[in-house]
Amino acid sequence: MCDAYIAAMTVGDPEKTASLFSPTATHEEPIDTPVRHGRDEIFAFLDQYKDLGFKLTRLGPVTVVGNRGAFQVRVDIPTPDGTKSMTATDLVTVDDEGLISGIVVLPDAEATP
Repeated sequence: MCDAYIAAMTVGDPEKTASLFSPTATHEEPIDTPVRHGRDEIFAFLDQYKDLGFKLTRLGPVTVVGNRGAFQVRVDIPTPDGTKSMTATDLVTVDDEGLISGIVVLPDAEATP
């Protein structure tokens, strides 16, 4: 699931990414911002970033406990001054159907991968 999420985000496909979420999922990106509820709100959030051309690469293994997982990603964002890179930690909860029922993203712009 984590790698499918990373792949869909990297190709800028908000429809595919949103389809990985349960219909009642929550999405908090970045942490401490208003939580989005359900696929429609998640899609609307993701759709605004689809043309940025950023690339996500998983760093290390996914830590799994029960139906929860945590993983870090390198985020490469193209800018006019070159690529900016940072690290984000994603905390994911998966439902019984294997869909994401919740995600919280902790970006760290100071953490250079």
